[in-house]
Amino acid sequence: MAKANSKFLKQQKVFVGLLLTGIVILLVYLSVIVAQDVPLGEFVPGKHYIELEENYRVRGNKIEVVEFFSYACIVCYHFDPLITDWAKENENIVEFRLSPLPANETWRRLAQHYYTLERLDVLEEHHKKFFFAVHEKNLNISSPARVAEWAKEQSIIGYKEAASSLYVKRRLAAADQLARSLKIASVPTLLVNGKYVITITDKVGSVRMLEILDYLVEKELILSSVAQ
Repeated sequence: MAKANSKFLKQQKVFVGLLLTGIVILLVYLSVIVAQDVPLGEFVPGKHYIELEENYRVRGNKIEVVEFFSYACIVCYHFDPLITDWAKENENIVEFRLSPLPANETWRRLAQHYYTLERLDVLEEHHKKFFFAVHEKNLNISSPARVAEWAKEQSIIGYKEAASSLYVKRRLAAADQLARSLKIASVPTLLVNGKYVITITDKVGSVRMLEILDYLVEKELILSSVAQ
């Protein structure tokens, strides 16, 4: 009787061991299946970003990233070095550009200032300097004369003439049209490859914004490789 019980207990242990092994294998298998079915990352449209119903046309072979910003926006000021570093790290696959948002009269003048610097080919040199002057030196951006005076202090030649040039007017009109067509109402906002819009919210801060950007760029790279 004792031998029979001992044999039964051994068989029971073996059965339980095999059962546990089977469960572990099943769980591993299911985790693999789930990992394959779940999209890359943890971000979903409508919550972390907006997927446009109608895509904005993008030219070139690289993934285009556009940041809508304003010199008046302090969040944009702090975000600027982050997105600049990100753009440099991804310059082989991404075409990054800024688009000043002319949301009101003051912001429109600041957008005009941005394109004036671009027209004079001094944007790269003075973009961050102007941002710094606005948010660290309290430059009076509500006064066009003061902004022009700042340009004079930086020894920028031909500023007033460039500010009223046809080039600046056209660039300003194009920026306004793009923002209106996409219904961009706040900054900083990112447009990714003409398909997705990321905006800072109470749930999406600057760092999170870059994480979502990485996710969408990776998504576009995968779609591009599949299409080829």
